[in-house]
Amino acid sequence: MGRKGKTKRDWVQAGQTLLIDGGIDAVKLHSLTARLGVSTGSFYHHFGNFEEYLATLADFYGSEQAQLPFDEARARVGDDPRALLTEATAIFGAGAGRQLNVAMRAWAQMDDRANAAVRRYDEALSSNLDEMFLALGYEDLAAKARTLILMGLAKVDIDPDLMNPGFGDRWVYIRDELMLPK
Repeated sequence: MGRKGKTKRDWVQAGQTLLIDGGIDAVKLHSLTARLGVSTGSFYHHFGNFEEYLATLADFYGSEQAQLPFDEARARVGDDPRALLTEATAIFGAGAGRQLNVAMRAWAQMDDRANAAVRRYDEALSSNLDEMFLALGYEDLAAKARTLILMGLAKVDIDPDLMNPGFGDRWVYIRDELMLPK
């Protein structure tokens, strides 16, 4: 059963998928090993126990997750703030970023380490977005207001069946409106 080569990041990504699909109660050792096609021995190669794993799951979200779309966007389009913001939000929207935000916030309601991770995530996201809007020439308050709108959209859990046009189309429209010249 145990394929080799699973990294801590593989375990975290599997946990994030389970968290999105079923909430924190779905994140179980058996579900993780089944998803990755490995034995429990592989799990214990990386983590001392399940509590350590949950701490790692939360920490990754709080320390790296918010930066990933910006780093990837910067690698693709460089430092032009308009192109960077457009690309970073496209990357965020193309993946499960919004769904992970909603799932992490639900977990954060009942777990202090998840709550701390959400706060760190929000700080990093806010800092990146503020920086881009300021680079676009907006005054401090206007930049921070735009950041707040985009962050709010990233946290919203909306039934896709109720949306026409869809969330993605609305997201792009709002993002582009927020970048209109002053």
